[in-house]
Amino acid sequence: MTETTKLTWLKRVIIFKILVVLLLWGLPTWLAPESFLNLLGESLPQPPFYMRIFGGVQMGLVFLYWFAYQDPLKNRDIIRYAVIDNMLSLLTMMGYAFTIGITNPTVWLSAGLVLFFAIAFYFLMPAQA
Repeated sequence: MTETTKLTWLKRVIIFKILVVLLLWGLPTWLAPESFLNLLGESLPQPPFYMRIFGGVQMGLVFLYWFAYQDPLKNRDIIRYAVIDNMLSLLTMMGYAFTIGITNPTVWLSAGLVLFFAIAFYFLMPAQA
């Protein structure tokens, strides 16, 4: 695969990542009311502070991924961070699944997505300029 093709696919994956983080992880955990979270099979923890902070952090990541989309070569470290972030998230989810168990399909969807993103970002990492 040529570097130009890799950059094209990397930008597509970044846009997909932005949409997933924004719509699946960021906005729901940051702003969604309890009724919406119930539709996703989640409940509002008490206190909801930590979940809301997680959502705010995810919104900050959307901002960083936007920078990576605009210039992947210049913002290579954001993509490198994405590989590590997604792998740690996957390991955390799998550790939780094997010890306590996960029955929520939204969490399994998230696990599949973070695995996809970790692999895609790793293989599409732009060459050092």
